[in-house]
Amino acid sequence: MDEGTPAKYEQMQAPPQRTPLALRSIALFEAAKGVLVLAAACGIISLRHTDLHAATDAFLLRHGVNPERHYTRLFIESVAKATNRHVGEIAALGFAYTLIRLVEGYGLWYGKHWAEWFAVISAGMYLPLEFQHLAHHTTILNAGVMFFNVVIILYLAKCLNQQRCHRRSASHNNTENGKSPS
Repeated sequence: MDEGTPAKYEQMQAPPQRTPLALRSIALFEAAKGVLVLAAACGIISLRHTDLHAATDAFLLRHGVNPERHYTRLFIESVAKATNRHVGEIAALGFAYTLIRLVEGYGLWYGKHWAEWFAVISAGMYLPLEFQHLAHHTTILNAGVMFFNVVIILYLAKCLNQQRCHRRSASHNNTENGKSPS
């Protein structure tokens, strides 16, 4: 553009910035978690008026899991204690979690600034629990999940920092040119 063209016009003509692939990948991951929990919540709702103890035993036997093992027995007993009210509460929590993950996925997919903050905060909330779980149950899978979540948080924090620096430099340039920062 020539010297007489206003800077605002140049900014309007710039092609829209595409959301980075990594951010879209995180969006898909978050949306996938939401869809999985939605499926689980729907499954729980379908079990609302069944004998949960018998359904759990049948499920485990069908999948070749010995119901007499210690941890399996603890699982079956905890399921047996669940009432229909508990099932409804668990499903409601699942639906709320699904909504949160799908909204987060949408925001990240479209590169929304609020979604990056939301993702950093929501992933960061689970870190203390994941560290505690990793300390008591050290496995490659748990370490991998922890590593993956830390990488996501660091990437999103880097994106947020870059945006902050970009806004600062734009504000600084506007003040130098005699324009008020917007």
